[in-house]
Amino acid sequence: MALSDSEERILRAAGSDPSPVARLQAVGVTLAKHGEDAEASRDLLTQGYLTHVSPSFHLVPRGDSMFAEDAFDEAYAALAAGTENFAHVDEASLKATLLECPAALAPLRMILGLTHNELAVAIRLHDPESNVAGGSLKSLERSASPERPTAKRQRIVGSIAGAVLAMMNRDLLPVPPRVAMYFHSKLDKRDTLSGWQSVCDHTGGVAYSTLLFQRYVGGVWRQVQDAYSEVKGDAVLEIPLQDLLDTRGVPYHRTRRGAAGAAETAARFGLKPGPDFIIPDDSPTLVVESKVAEDGGTARDKAARIRTLVTAANERGLRACALIDGKGWTERPAALCDVVLATQGRTYTLSTIEQILELPEIQALIAD
Repeated sequence: MALSDSEERILRAAGSDPSPVARLQAVGVTLAKHGEDAEASRDLLTQGYLTHVSPSFHLVPRGDSMFAEDAFDEAYAALAAGTENFAHVDEASLKATLLECPAALAPLRMILGLTHNELAVAIRLHDPESNVAGGSLKSLERSASPERPTAKRQRIVGSIAGAVLAMMNRDLLPVPPRVAMYFHSKLDKRDTLSGWQSVCDHTGGVAYSTLLFQRYVGGVWRQVQDAYSEVKGDAVLEIPLQDLLDTRGVPYHRTRRGAAGAAETAARFGLKPGPDFIIPDDSPTLVVESKVAEDGGTARDKAARIRTLVTAANERGLRACALIDGKGWTERPAALCDVVLATQGRTYTLSTIEQILELPEIQALIAD
């Protein structure tokens, strides 16, 4: 049977309707259709939800994992002062600078274009006896300068200096001749092309076009995006939901970030995979899974996880709903539709997050 005018209105409005009953009615209309009518129904239902999806690729997370610009400037000034504006860079000057100002490791890494983990690999290649890891370098970089550096700290700083010098001299991590036609080194950029001499020559400033080119090839804010990859998902959806529930006095369990947190929740509540939220934390009736997707592949994969969770929740007699956002869902509308159908319309975005409060399972818990 073709879609009636009233059915079309129900489908178009579902993604905006705060009523869980109206959303469920739209799902029912869709599931009752077949063939071309089913396809048309899915399209209308999905479009109603897509109007509330917003991208988050323009959002740059804040946090303590990276220095603020003024702190980075101070670290750079210490590195420049310790090497006489990069005119005298050797193992002694680098070691002394890093012992006096551990934060100087940040601008030093940026000269080379290395993450903590990448620098750790380079150190182990240069010094096979070293067992330094990326986490250790990050801790060092964020630490205060001790009055008396330990022998361990002095060894790490010495290993850093040795690896940095070897890289800048092109003695470490060279481009293999067989692939030189297709690849070049991270050091093949204007300020490091001729080693420390290039660094020294550019301390007075680089052309604006050079800055733009570095953004072009490396991605502006790439380091900070990578450093906060997990935090971003939390901050875009989970923290707003947590604040909303706290404001209304709704008890809940929120899963700790990472695989370990999901495993803890799964073990405690007998749900696998462990959802992001379980409401309430005692005698739960509702689970919420939040997923930000900024590309189609991610949306497809996260839709599959949500559907798996819905199945697990149904087996426990629990209701499941999804909190999603990001442009990836616009690239995979079929994946979004699958989520909407699986959750019986209980799919929300950041812009419709307050409608979660209309769910009867939450209504029963809202503090007077």
